[in-house]
Amino acid sequence: MVKNLLLIRHAEAEFPDSDTRDFERNLTANGTNQATILGEYINKLPLKLDAIYISPAFRTLKTAKLIAEQVDYTPRLMDAEELYDATENLMKAFVNRMDPQFQHVAIVGHNPSIAELFAYLTRSIRTYSPATCAWVALAVNEWSAVSSDMGIEKDYYYPGMS
Repeated sequence: MVKNLLLIRHAEAEFPDSDTRDFERNLTANGTNQATILGEYINKLPLKLDAIYISPAFRTLKTAKLIAEQVDYTPRLMDAEELYDATENLMKAFVNRMDPQFQHVAIVGHNPSIAELFAYLTRSIRTYSPATCAWVALAVNEWSAVSSDMGIEKDYYYPGMS
């Protein structure tokens, strides 16, 4: 059996300022457009997401909701507090604890942890600009069996990619 994981960095967010906490940063107009385009792209992939795990920061929630609005099915949106300000080790442990009933999952998170998780799973480095999505296939029956260097990159995309 193969588990499929989409690793998504949130779309472009407002710059931090003294009036807004990092957690509350929203998407820019460009970020809203990026997330919409990314959702349309994901809808064309040959898989249907069972669930999208989301950091609770405003920018990740908005990215995930815009993606979900573009797909012609209804993935479960799963709040995952530990994805905000996550370390690489926390990300690894998070994947191992994901619900085993889910076959096709997306994680909408932050850099650098999302890029570090991709590197851990595939042993390759990719740039993770805002709204980047990498599809990683894992030859496992259970998420708990996922470990280093077992992921196969099936796709890599960001809006505007040529």
